[in-house]
Amino acid sequence: MLFTTLLMLKQRTIARVFADAGALDALHTRSAEELGLRIGIAWQQLASHGVLRSPASGRWFFDRASWRRLYRRRMAWALAALAGVLLIWLFAWSLRWR
Repeated sequence: MLFTTLLMLKQRTIARVFADAGALDALHTRSAEELGLRIGIAWQQLASHGVLRSPASGRWFFDRASWRRLYRRRMAWALAALAGVLLIWLFAWSLRWR
């Protein structure tokens, strides 16, 4: 869980760097070196989700719509997991009173 949290924080940092640099469309692409970023697991995950797009070899831009979709999907999973834990706790608590 700690690894996942650190990965998500790194992804948020990458997204912020791209947004701050103005690399938000195919006309304003940047390379990882220009932005001072390293291509690692967090980068690869963002690229596989379509958040980072590469119209030219080695040059990337940040897709805000894909970032929002990824964020909403992650929030939905987190809320579903929380609801599941809450239901299990409620069930266990109700058995305590029998």
